[in-house]
Formats: sequence, structure tokens, C-alpha cells
Amino acid sequence: MPSRRRLRWESIRSLLERVWKFILIFLGVYVAAGVAFYLVEDGRYTLFDSLYWSISTLGTVGYGDVVPTVSAAKVLTTIVIFTQIFLLGYLFTVITSAVTEESQRRALGMHGTSLTRHIVVLGYSGVGRAAVRELLIQEQTVAVVTDEVEQVPNIRSLAPEEQLFVTFGPPAELEILRRANVPQAHAVIVCTADDATNMIGALNVRALSPTVRIVVSVSRPELRDTLRAAGVTYVASPSDMGGRLCASAAFEPEVAHALDDITAADVHADMREYILPSTSPLAGKTFAEADALIRQGTGCLLVGYAHPDTSGEYATRINPPFTTKISAGDAVILLATVENAKRCDAWFGLSQGR
Repeated sequence: MPSRRRLRWESIRSLLERVWKFILIFLGVYVAAGVAFYLVEDGRYTLFDSLYWSISTLGTVGYGDVVPTVSAAKVLTTIVIFTQIFLLGYLFTVITSAVTEESQRRALGMHGTSLTRHIVVLGYSGVGRAAVRELLIQEQTVAVVTDEVEQVPNIRSLAPEEQLFVTFGPPAELEILRRANVPQAHAVIVCTADDATNMIGALNVRALSPTVRIVVSVSRPELRDTLRAAGVTYVASPSDMGGRLCASAAFEPEVAHALDDITAADVHADMREYILPSTSPLAGKTFAEADALIRQGTGCLLVGYAHPDTSGEYATRINPPFTTKISAGDAVILLATVENAKRCDAWFGLSQGR
């Protein structure tokens, strides 16, 4: 994807493409007026002086050092002045219209983004809206694709330009995916309101980026296996999750409240994940020893870990036996409060997530 400097150059080039024909016409009028003045003055002025008269007259300067001396030249001067007034007015109109249209295209994200290692959210329905809100709270860099142009200004107001890019169009189309710089993205969340669009979008994302992490939200849980076979990293079913929460709320309401809290980073608690480097003091420790170190250093609770298999996929284990050994490269999963979440980043010496 283009850099910011190239994006600015493309904006300038787009403007020039709109006005270059008119600029040539404008220059042609200068030359034609100068040549005509030279001819009607019948050699009283050189061709260079005649072109100089044309430029000074059309430029509304009129120094008076080259002036018409015959009636035909005076008539020509009058015509040139009125032509200049019309041409300048029209030129300003064309440039203003082009600049306005270019600004609108830029505001709508039509030129794409130079963001890298960002998270792309395809769709801004209920799931997408919640995902964007959570990602911004977690200080992630986000690119959003919405299919409703009216939503663009409202989404853009959520965060500064260097953190949030917004564009509109069919979320599954390759052109739109390139505009959101999917090939350079860290992860893509596909969460439109239509399962068929989500499946097509996931396939197109995988075609553009064979290694990007893809998360898909579907309303039909039976599509999980199909999407996983297509290379999707994680499949979420909001209806399935919502049903489980409702069931918990019916007979164990505090459990439902707790799940709500730990999945929203700005409420009371947050689940955090850290990949252990080889230099981590937790590498080689048992689960009990690692839990004690984390509690002492951060005040957070170690609730589980995930170990990568030969393909690089992580298998998560919650509350494993205390004697379980944790290795470098494993992901530890913590339960943190809003107050000590930042302390985790400082203690681990890295940002959460993978």
C-alpha cells in the first residue's frame, strides 16, 4: 500500500487530471492572444513583446509599457479582457469543485490507508460496532469498512486519523480489502450482518494475505467447520454466545455479570494475553509458581495458558493442574482489573496480544 507521501501525491495527481485540459486551453489563449496582437499591430512590437502584453493583460496587471496603438488591437484587448474574466472565473470553479470532491474522497477513505500491523473490521453492524469500540479502548490501530456511507463521519470521530481509518463499500470486494490494506494487516474481523458475505469476505481476505489472522462472526453456528476449513482462525457466533449468557443469567446471574465484565476492557476487569519470550522469568515455572510471581508483580490472576502446536495454532487450557510447566513461547492468560492492567504491560515488558 502507498505511504502517506504517495497518498498526498495521488491526491495532487487526481486534481491535475481534472484541470490539465483546461490549463492547456488557458495557456493556448495566452499564446493566441499574443500572436493576434503581434499581427494586428503589424510589426510595431516584437513577438516577445506581444506575448508579454498577452500575459500582463490576461493577468490583470497591465503595466502600460506595451499598449495597443490601432483600433483592431484595442478591440482585441477588450475581447481578451472579457475572455480572461470568464476563464478565470471558470478555472476557479473547476479547481474549487475538484478540491472539494478530492476532500470528500479523502474523508471517505477512497485513497486507501498506509496503516500496517493494524486490525481490519469488515462491517459495522452490532458486532462490528462493539469490536471497534473494544479495539480502540485497547489502543489498537484499526481500519473499518462500512457499507453505509452515512456512518463514515460518526466512525471517524471515535479516534484520531493515525489510529483509525474508515472507508465504505461492499466489505467482501477485493478492491475494498486492498483499500483497507488487508495484505499488511495483523488481523481481520469479518462481521457483516450476512453470513454469505462473511464467507466470501473471509475467502477473499485469505487470498490477499495467506498468513493474516481471520476472525469471522456468523449467525449460524453450523458454519464453523466450513469456515475453519477455509482457513479462518476463529469463528464466533454471537447468537450462540448470547444464548449461553442468557442461560447463565437465568439461574446464576452473577456468572453472567462476571462474563460481561471480563469481556469489556473499560468496565471492571479485562482478560489479557502475553506471549512469553525466552527471557521471561515465568519460562520453565510451574503454573502455581507462575501464578505467585504474577500476583506479586502485577496483582493479576493467572487463569490459564495456551501452548502452540506444530502448526503454530494455540491450544488453550483454563485452570490447568498446578504442576503444569509453562514454556517460552506459551501464551499466559490473565484476569486483570482496569487499575492493574497497565502494570501488566510494564511487568511483562511487552504489549498484550499476539
